[in-house]
Amino acid sequence: MNIVVFSLLCVATVEPARILGVFPMPSISHQVVFRALTLELAKRGHELVVITTNPVTKGNPIANLTEIDISESYDLIKTLFELCKDMNQLKRGVISDIETMVHSRSTEGMFFLMAHMFKNDEVKKLMHDKTQKFDLVIAEAILHTHLVFGKIFNAPIILFSSLSGFPEVFDIMGAATRHPFIYPSIFRNKFSNLTLLEKLREIYYEYKLTSLYWHMEQLENQMLQEMLGDGAPTVNDLKQHISMLFLNTFPIFDNNRPVPPSIVYLGALHLQPVKELPVDLKQYLDNSKRGVIFVSLGTNVIPALMEKDLLDAFRKAFEILPYDILWKLNGVKLENVSSNVRIQEWFPQRDLLFHPNIKLFVTQGGLQSTDEAIDAGVPLVGIPMLGDQWYNVNKYVELGVGVQVDSLTMKAEDLVEAVKTVLSNDRYRENIMKLKAVMYDQPQKPMDRAVWWTEHVLRHGGAKHLTSPAANMPWTKYFMLDVLGLVLTALVAILVTAIFAIYLIHRIFKTLSKVNKLKMQ
Repeated sequence: MNIVVFSLLCVATVEPARILGVFPMPSISHQVVFRALTLELAKRGHELVVITTNPVTKGNPIANLTEIDISESYDLIKTLFELCKDMNQLKRGVISDIETMVHSRSTEGMFFLMAHMFKNDEVKKLMHDKTQKFDLVIAEAILHTHLVFGKIFNAPIILFSSLSGFPEVFDIMGAATRHPFIYPSIFRNKFSNLTLLEKLREIYYEYKLTSLYWHMEQLENQMLQEMLGDGAPTVNDLKQHISMLFLNTFPIFDNNRPVPPSIVYLGALHLQPVKELPVDLKQYLDNSKRGVIFVSLGTNVIPALMEKDLLDAFRKAFEILPYDILWKLNGVKLENVSSNVRIQEWFPQRDLLFHPNIKLFVTQGGLQSTDEAIDAGVPLVGIPMLGDQWYNVNKYVELGVGVQVDSLTMKAEDLVEAVKTVLSNDRYRENIMKLKAVMYDQPQKPMDRAVWWTEHVLRHGGAKHLTSPAANMPWTKYFMLDVLGLVLTALVAILVTAIFAIYLIHRIFKTLSKVNKLKMQ
């Protein structure tokens, strides 16, 4: 027995490895997820070099962790948002819904953000340093140009999404689950309880999203050619280095999608132990006689760009509600704010939600905020504005843990009614506690699962043994359109032959009938 245990321990261990992390998206809500894993890997003895927009080692060195700071990307994304607003591509100043995405070129801003990383001097130095060696690349699952690091260092790649996955990412991994209503794109605004006309519209949006993806891939191929010259790999070439996909969500939030073992769900990976609240904030919460509603629209919604009527809708709703309000709002100076509202530029959201006096969380529907609310057992009012937020808030309604307010048409009375609906019915809090119990009932914590699979890839130099046969397979081949085309052609040929035969027989009988009539005459 001891020999068996010893053997298993030997198999499960891995030598310290050099790992490159590439996380170019300038969004702290994305970066906290990646940071959680990279810090844990460094803590376990692996040496990491991480390209990030939010370095943690400034003035605070961490063993085994070197960071390349590309935080200048935040200036670019702010400029892009302002440009989109000036071009009337954002509704009510800050809202980018599915219609905005498919009818504007604003999505190309994502490509320019990714391209911006390669202009960084330290990144360029790393790319051309022949002495560098890495055993693994962990890359953000957003676009593809940064997958070039897998090619440069001849290392397997783990794609890592701080959200669920784009449909195209599932295609790469061989999880051929494209269905506009069962497994919709996370950027769609509505996908259930649809009329026939709404279904047609949503299928059109799904098609447009796919077209945008292919357009972006062409831009990426051009960029690779410009960076690396003749012989540059294509995006399809780079995809061959991908071994696994990590998703920072729970299967239930991904409609329990059937996936190969190369796709690993890590929902709530970023959650840290709850800490004590600052003294003044704790006193405020303890002393509230009416209960407190916490309001935060996340880090990617820029209040300074919000149109006045939308800001006023929030302000007037909070004035009406008979609760104390903690409102995270930065970059805006509001006048005539009612006495029950306390505004700050930042709150310790994770810790705040665990205070027993928090009755409700009004949120934009970001996935990290959603995880924190579920963990704290706080029901939700979702007001989606960007990206995957509509998808997440749709899940609130489907799972009975919250309600949705339409940000495109929201007035003060709409928000007031939504708050009253949730707080007047205990089932929302009961449902979110049940959901937490179901989601957390797993044999491994998400961090342990993430580390184990990362080291599995390191132990075996990749994870091609887990790859689905459908990985990177064109959908024409997956659905056997060549065979279907042949069968259809054969059926059409048989049908045409039959019709022609019937026509000839009819003509023959008609001719014989005329001959017989002539003979009788």
